[in-house]
Amino acid sequence: MKLSLQEIENILVRFPGWRRENEALVKTFSFPAYMDGVHFAVRVAEEAERLDHHPDMLIGYQTVTLTCTTHDAGGVTERDVALIERIERLL
Repeated sequence: MKLSLQEIENILVRFPGWRRENEALVKTFSFPAYMDGVHFAVRVAEEAERLDHHPDMLIGYQTVTLTCTTHDAGGVTERDVALIERIERLL
């Protein structure tokens, strides 16, 4: 079930750096070198596979931007929160 705006605001307090963009939660991570970001993206992909819930990823030079949403629910759900919790533990 899609989370309310208040629930999303509470999540954003718990996870600094994440922001709401339309019907998704987004964060850009910075790294000292390109390959550090690539390795992080691979670890995110492995966690996403375990959860069967996959973020959109944009790998740039020294940055990785993740966008989490539940497409079939039309917005942010608890599945996104679970994924964000695992992503944050990777750092």
